[in-house]
Amino acid sequence: MTAVDPADDSIAANLPRWQVYGLVALLVLLANVPLVCLILLWPERADLAGPTQVHLLGWAWTVSPERRILLCVAFCGLLGGSTRMLLRIRGDFTAPEVRKWYVPWYFLTPPMGAILALGFYLVVRGGFFAAPTSAENVNVFAFGATGVLVGLFAEVATDRLETVFGSAFSSQNQQPSEDSARAESSGRGL
Repeated sequence: MTAVDPADDSIAANLPRWQVYGLVALLVLLANVPLVCLILLWPERADLAGPTQVHLLGWAWTVSPERRILLCVAFCGLLGGSTRMLLRIRGDFTAPEVRKWYVPWYFLTPPMGAILALGFYLVVRGGFFAAPTSAENVNVFAFGATGVLVGLFAEVATDRLETVFGSAFSSQNQQPSEDSARAESSGRGL
């Protein structure tokens, strides 16, 4: 299997400017979807007391307080990922050329932000809060802000976590056992 060279013009040709303008328009439109959904879903204090009716995009659902918080955190992660996506397209748009192989990353960034924001929420809510903590006592603003930040810095956070976990669980960093240390010293004639 051969590696794809991003500099290969046959694979990574530049996008024409009219396609770049269309891509920017589409991404701006898509970036506003989580914002609108978040505004419509954001719970009032009374909404966290019990299940409520949510109206979103012409549909109506009955949503429990816990699920409403999960949805808000996911949309906050989407919002952070969308912000990162718009920052990236801004940088690429001002460059003299935009490569075709950049385009999938624009669309992958917001969902990655949402997934990581939900994961972070589950870790914090499950690990640092007492089990009987109700949805009424959760600070939705704190989790929402954290979700936006996690979505915004998803790539940096995953790279750092990969480094930390890679070094923490690497067999090279483990101390040699006494048997292997003795075998090594006897092999050198010590």
